[in-house]
Amino acid sequence: MGISFTRSLIDRLTREIAELETTIRGHQQKRKKTLGKINQLQRDQKLSQSASDLSSKITRENKQRKEIEQLDMELAQMAKALKEKQALLAAQRGKNSEE
Repeated sequence: MGISFTRSLIDRLTREIAELETTIRGHQQKRKKTLGKINQLQRDQKLSQSASDLSSKITRENKQRKEIEQLDMELAQMAKALKEKQALLAAQRGKNSEE
């Protein structure tokens, strides 16, 4: 492969890695906020005066927990993709230094 092709591949991989890292940080922040909401709902449940109020808070907590599960799955997929791209980038940089 030519040096220019390898260079463009390295640049593309670097951009993709940066985008993935930004997306991962965003998901982690969203996960942290959602966990905060769950904790608040749990505290509020103890103060609930009526059964319907308690039921509503439990329902909202369950919805938040499902969102956490979804975020965890997405984070796992992105972490795997990030690792693969970093390995590919390292391999391309190794090839580039040999040329």
